[in-house]
Parts: sequence; structure tokens; C-alpha cells
Amino acid sequence: MSGHSLTIAVPFVYMCEIGGGRSIRLAEIPINTSVDLCGLCEGTVIQWFSYFRDICSNDLVNNPYKIGGPRQIVELDESLTAKRKNNVGRVLEQRWVFGGVCPATGQGFLTHIPDKTAATLLRLIIRHVKPGSIIHTDGLPSYNNIDTLPVNPPFQHLIVVHEQNFVDSVTGACTNHVENYWKNCIRRFKFMCGVQNSTLDSHLDEFLWRELHGKTGPDALDNICRHLAQWYPLQ
Repeated sequence: MSGHSLTIAVPFVYMCEIGGGRSIRLAEIPINTSVDLCGLCEGTVIQWFSYFRDICSNDLVNNPYKIGGPRQIVELDESLTAKRKNNVGRVLEQRWVFGGVCPATGQGFLTHIPDKTAATLLRLIIRHVKPGSIIHTDGLPSYNNIDTLPVNPPFQHLIVVHEQNFVDSVTGACTNHVENYWKNCIRRFKFMCGVQNSTLDSHLDEFLWRELHGKTGPDALDNICRHLAQWYPLQ
């Protein structure tokens, strides 16, 4: 196979279905397996995959969206991307991710955060959640003023105290859906044997892009080519 053909093969390995209808994706196979499938050196495959994540990030930047809406539930949660198992092993740098999901639509967001302060989280809630949403969170104090944020119609805020229940017995508030959303993202990271700090944001963008545009291999391939053409239109 020529070098040009091998390069052409990279997006198919990255995006498309290979064998038996199983969707093979960057986030689901190690780099060394991708290298074997493409017949290219590791550095080349890593660089190509980085290019594709850049396309995902560019599309999300140029097409921002919000989740939820009046009378729709939005679950919010924050989580660590890495932690020691049973407090054993080397000390890992804490990397927090904040996210939300609307159970009615399945649409969500995830973003890397420097801390869990009210100043950080409340600003992101305004950015990512439509006014009028019914927001479910845990009992983190940083969420206390959600219902006073300057949006119209205002947010409603219901709390579930996880030390007592997974689902509030009175209001029905829970964060089960957003926790599962985050677990799906983490599962993909684990297939890759972790994600470096320098590429965490781009991998989160890829996950979100796939949720919006790449549920299947063919859809992902079609849409990544379309978004690439939008970014670099022919003159």
C-alpha cells in the first residue's frame, strides 16, 4: 500500500466501522492497535488523531449549544478524571471535570475545571444550561445560589444528598444520568490507558462531538469530513 493510501486509511480507522459491524474508534482502541491497522508509525497516527480532535473542537467552538429548557430536568455533577484506587499507588494530579445532561434529550456537556468553587461552576451553568431548566445537583455548597442566577425564566434547583439517598424521596432529584454520562467518557479514556493533561480538553471535545455527530462509524466519518471542509473550504 502506498504512503498516500496509508494516510487515507487513518480517518477510516479513526471514525468508521471495521469488521462485523463493530464500531472502532480512537477512544476505544490503543494507539498501538491503530498503528498496526494503518501501517504507519506511532508518531504519525498520534498526530493525525490530534488533527481530528482539533476539527471536533473547532466545530464545538463555532456551534455552541445549551441543554435543557423550561420544565426540562438537567442533572449536574463534578468528577475526578483520575484518582488512586483504595488510596494506594502514586499520588495523581487532581483533574476535575464538570458536566451536565438532560435526561429527556440525552444531550450533555463536559468541561475541564480548575476548581469546584461557586464562581467557576455558576458561570458554567449559565453558559451551558438553558434558562428555565429544573437543575438537579448534589449537596455541594457551590451550587447553593443556582436559583438566584440572572437568567429568565429562572432556574429551579433541587438537591439530592448522596450521604442519605441516591434519589431524593420527596422531590425525585438525582444525578444518576449525568454520572452515567461521565462514566461513558471515562470508559473510553481507559481504553486509551489514560489521557495526558495537555490533551484532556481535546479528548472531552471529541467525546461531545461524537455524542452530537458520531453515534455510528459512518455518521462520524461523514460528519468529520463535512466539518473539515467547512474549516478548510476549497478556494
